[in-house]
Amino acid sequence: MGEHIVLGTIPISVENEDFSKGSQEGYLRFIEHYQSKPLTDANVYGFLARNIYDTITTDRYRAGYIVGWCAALHGQGQSRSTVIYPIATTQQQVQVTI
Repeated sequence: MGEHIVLGTIPISVENEDFSKGSQEGYLRFIEHYQSKPLTDANVYGFLARNIYDTITTDRYRAGYIVGWCAALHGQGQSRSTVIYPIATTQQQVQVTI
């Protein structure tokens, strides 16, 4: 049986070491290079596109790397956060509490 890692508040059973290593490195990448900077949709898209199509690492590593980066983006240790999602076709907004 594999190890368990916790990303955010979700434990993931990991059978493949590449996924585990990737998630750690993706998390650290966000903290070191993105955490203190304002993000744009172009930043997020660029990160995803580069890492989804990377051919140097394994598929499992890339999946872990992206998940780790997204976990850091969401913010470790946050038990609840409120996000406002604007609806593009109207002036209404939807509030979602996570």
